Amino acid sequence: MQPVTFLEALQYAHSKKVVLPDEFYSMDLKTRQMATTVSFLSSLEQAESVIKSLNKTLASGGTFNDFQKLVAESEIILPKHYLDNVFRTNIQSAYGHGRWQQQQRNKDKRQYLMYSAINDSRVRPAHLALNRIVLPIDHPFWLTHYPPLAFRCRCSCIALTEKQALKYGITPDDKLPEVAEALDWSSHPLQFGEFEALVDQKISKSLLDKEYLLEQKEAIKAEWTASKKLTSLLAPMDEKSRDLFNTVANTVIPLDPSIRPSAIKTFLDYVQGNDAAITNYLNASVSSKADDVLKQWLRQDMQALSAVASNSAAIVTGGVTLQHVVAYEVGQTIQFNSPLLLAENASDVVLQIENAKGLGIDLNELNAGHGVLIPMGLSFEVVSIETLNGKMIYTLKALVN
Repeated sequence: MQPVTFLEALQYAHSKKVVLPDEFYSMDLKTRQMATTVSFLSSLEQAESVIKSLNKTLASGGTFNDFQKLVAESEIILPKHYLDNVFRTNIQSAYGHGRWQQQQRNKDKRQYLMYSAINDSRVRPAHLALNRIVLPIDHPFWLTHYPPLAFRCRCSCIALTEKQALKYGITPDDKLPEVAEALDWSSHPLQFGEFEALVDQKISKSLLDKEYLLEQKEAIKAEWTASKKLTSLLAPMDEKSRDLFNTVANTVIPLDPSIRPSAIKTFLDYVQGNDAAITNYLNASVSSKADDVLKQWLRQDMQALSAVASNSAAIVTGGVTLQHVVAYEVGQTIQFNSPLLLAENASDVVLQIENAKGLGIDLNELNAGHGVLIPMGLSFEVVSIETLNGKMIYTLKALVN
């Protein structure tokens, strides 16, 4: 059975008439940056397993063959079930974050939470001890005990009205069970998406070179920063954008269900003219590791969408603002630092791109309207600038192989 992708999960929620908070349309950004963190921690664990095996062999006077055997027994290549645990836990963490945000926004109507554990043979005793705990949503207990609490935790929290809470019975503080705060892979509200404390803990205890590990941490931090930045640049969702998102998602899923929701969300910000924040950011002369990561993600996302909805027209035309082209001169080579939507509008300034076949995303192919979204990073030659029927026509030629 194939795992459910983010897009398929969103499609299912829509089929059930669930109105999702904005966080769900970009929650894949969290697992995107989690992936590098998990990879770093896993590599650290593998390297330390090798060192421990070597020390054990040397201490016992063993041979290289003994060392090889110990390494093999230690499963230095992380087993599939471990990676599956990591993946599922991160997915649960993303959903947990979304649920928490949604419950916080609705706490005027549902002021209480009830911990819900699945009472079967697989449940952890510590988690079962929390089952049916009912407390106000702002109680500090939830800041450290909101599920998921560990690998493959299946627990959840149900939002209750005051009437419902009184029916179940509000748990007195002196009746709360003695359950240790979840550590390591927990993702409670105090640390949603925050792995820095865990990474620092692992580095401090590691046998490996600290300077090297701290360099690796900086690369990881760049992804953490990029994830938060891109999330902040995306425009808020409204009923119209949600409907269009669902239309595009339903079109994309049969073609490539692995395309990220945040890729569609970014695409739609340009389609609906809500791209001011992200365009201004991309056009600003800023450069850091996090900026490089963010731009790489955007390029990859646009490439993924283009692969299923590539423009097939040799010439693409659309209205633009004068500000966009005012510095153009014939013979000049220019580069787009941000995506650009070319579609018919009432502008007196028209941009025409030749040699455009295979470049950009055809909106019509994704049932997102008409026009082509030209990706960032492409270079063009300014071929001509002329006036025709009262309009300024700027013709560019795409410089591609």
